[in-house]
Amino acid sequence: MSPIAQFPLHWIVLYLLLGVFSKASPVGEYRYWGEAKDQMGTLLYTESHLVTTVEGRTQGSLTEYRGPDGTLLATLRSDYSRSLELPTYVFEDFQQKHLEGLRLQDGAYVVFRKDGSTAEKSALLAGESGVFSSQGWHYYLVNNLELLEKDSITLNLVLPSELRAFPFVLRKLSSDESRIKAELRLEHWLFRYFAPKMRLEYDKRNQRLLEFQGLSNLLNKDGERQFVTIVYSYPGG
Repeated sequence: MSPIAQFPLHWIVLYLLLGVFSKASPVGEYRYWGEAKDQMGTLLYTESHLVTTVEGRTQGSLTEYRGPDGTLLATLRSDYSRSLELPTYVFEDFQQKHLEGLRLQDGAYVVFRKDGSTAEKSALLAGESGVFSSQGWHYYLVNNLELLEKDSITLNLVLPSELRAFPFVLRKLSSDESRIKAELRLEHWLFRYFAPKMRLEYDKRNQRLLEFQGLSNLLNKDGERQFVTIVYSYPGG
């Protein structure tokens, strides 16, 4: 099986990761939440998302992943001050002692990952145009859902497991006046049969992600991949 089938999917859970911007004050914070359940409906973990904005523009976000008992499992910290689509970020899984992300180093983007006590692996990111990292692709999408209505969208997504970006295709599955459902999968015709696909459902009117289905970026306690359905909730319903 291709190693791409094993890549972490934090950028999905996205993941995952929403474009509702506060415009009421120059500096603001916005929270939303997610519940991740398995195929039997058992709660696996929760997500708490805190988004910071300045004059309506997203500047940073912090996502905390907690077990059903409240134990902090992982965090995702993203900085959008330089680019909304290509933020620098650090994802840290405390259970698996895993660290990965994208940083700026001497003016260049560097993709990195570290597992346990092993040495860090890193590589310069080849090109920035049309490339999305962490939750950046999602912010782009929620502001351009009309593009998805017309045709499939190709997004080059940074995968720290591979230390590079890969092209993914997002295509519409169904749409009505209020919602749109889409599927995200690798573009390459060979890899797409091995790599997992993800399904997303958006609220078009409020530009929000409602539901995600696919492999989680969090491994279970045995270090195995988890298929999850994440339902998101927002202040005011």
